[in-house]
Amino acid sequence: MASFESLYNKIEYNVKAALLKVADLQRENAELKEKNAELEEKQKNLIKQTEELTERLKLTVVTQTVLNKRDKQETKKQINDWVREIDKCINLLTNK
Repeated sequence: MASFESLYNKIEYNVKAALLKVADLQRENAELKEKNAELEEKQKNLIKQTEELTERLKLTVVTQTVLNKRDKQETKKQINDWVREIDKCINLLTNK
């Protein structure tokens, strides 16, 4: 049977090793949390950029649609309809 002192030394060694491992894991955890926060910020920025680009694309598609119309009268009519619609919206907003 092993002596008390050898058992004590073995336990003490295992505890020290476990404490070192815990310290390493805590440091790694802190680094990973920081990296995660950076990646989340990048993700938010990319989502915002994607939304902005989507809006630009929609505007470009509308512009191309209008420019590709062969009949200028139809384009003028469509613009006038939009202006009337905007005027209606403005009137509704100002009358509230």
